[in-house]
Amino acid sequence: MAWYSIFLTLMLLMLATFVFQFSHRWETSEVRDRLQRITITAASDLRSFKPYREGVFFITYTQEGLITRGALPDGFPTQTPMSPNQVSEILTENSTYYYYDTPIHSPEFSGWFRAIAPIRNTDTRTLSMMYGLLLGTVAFLMIASIGAYILIKRGLKPLRNITNAARLIGKNNDLSQRLNIPDGGRDELYELTTTFNGMLDSLENSSNREKRFNSDVSHELRTPIAVIQASSEFALKHAKDLDTAKEELTHILTQAKFMTALVSQLLDITRLDQAHNVVMDTLDATDMLQGVAQDYTRLCTETNVTFTADIAPNLMVHGHAVSLRRAIGNIIDNAIKFTNSTIHLSAYREGPSIFVKVTDNGEGIEQENLSRIWDRLYQTDKSRNRNSNKGIGLGLYFVSKVVGLHHGQVKAESEPNVATSFIIELPAMK
Repeated sequence: MAWYSIFLTLMLLMLATFVFQFSHRWETSEVRDRLQRITITAASDLRSFKPYREGVFFITYTQEGLITRGALPDGFPTQTPMSPNQVSEILTENSTYYYYDTPIHSPEFSGWFRAIAPIRNTDTRTLSMMYGLLLGTVAFLMIASIGAYILIKRGLKPLRNITNAARLIGKNNDLSQRLNIPDGGRDELYELTTTFNGMLDSLENSSNREKRFNSDVSHELRTPIAVIQASSEFALKHAKDLDTAKEELTHILTQAKFMTALVSQLLDITRLDQAHNVVMDTLDATDMLQGVAQDYTRLCTETNVTFTADIAPNLMVHGHAVSLRRAIGNIIDNAIKFTNSTIHLSAYREGPSIFVKVTDNGEGIEQENLSRIWDRLYQTDKSRNRNSNKGIGLGLYFVSKVVGLHHGQVKAESEPNVATSFIIELPAMK
């Protein structure tokens, strides 16, 4: 508000100065023109001579410069030389004098005719105009400031409502609340409110995911901790020989490995959440996938699983090699756990995208679970996975995070007891 008042004051002062200067120049020009007209008219009719008329003094001079009729106004220099047929100006301390001289040649008189128009430097008219401008400026400034204050206050009311609502949400830590969308169409306030509500939606979803995640982690850790505690207590009380102690230690080691894997994958996901630490570069996906195929061909030989690969040449993407390799490895590891006998890795380009597909002939995934397998700590059959140590429910979530980081998409297709395919789509480099 202060800057608006200052700006308006400066603009009004500039306007007042311009008006004053313009009026002064216009008045001066008007005086000059009027003086010239009156002088020519009066000089042409000396028989009706009057020494003063309409604010103008008239004087006649002889050729030698002696006054024959009329009188000089007070303060006008007596020895002022003649300036024929032009309006001249003399400045004194208190007044400005405009005068016009014209020669006279007639049978009755030969000499000079002078008209003098005195104007005080601070005459009543000028002072009135200055006071009027000053009072008008002050009045306009007050009215404009009050009007602007009212309009700005009314215009900022929705912003104050938004601020108060945001403050209340922060104070109560209630992310379920939303701002009321103002009436009046899709203006800036509408955009601000909807953007703010969208941010609250995102924060609420993130908070809910964190709550579910913390609950799931607590649930996942509760069982192995309970097993470790129970096995330790049993061993301390009942282990009479080495075989019994080894059996209990085996239970403890199994659960410790589970917790280690859980913590390790949680750390990997945390690093992915800090996307600014992931440096993307030009990546030869063909070369990377061929390396993955070689590693898993040897690994699957040891597990009696047939691993095959069909990788197209010249597949180039913009990505992070380590995270992409681990994501594809997670999918293949998942396939190894549940396949019956075969796994096939294929990669090809189709239009502007590169597709990486992993297919196994395992027991498959029920259709209602296909959309949920990407959630953190979600397992289609937790008791089976826990007992067989086949997973902790973070591998596919890690895959979805990596693919999203690369601006790609991932999906699963499954026909129970026939085949399951995981398909990654990544933007191809031109």
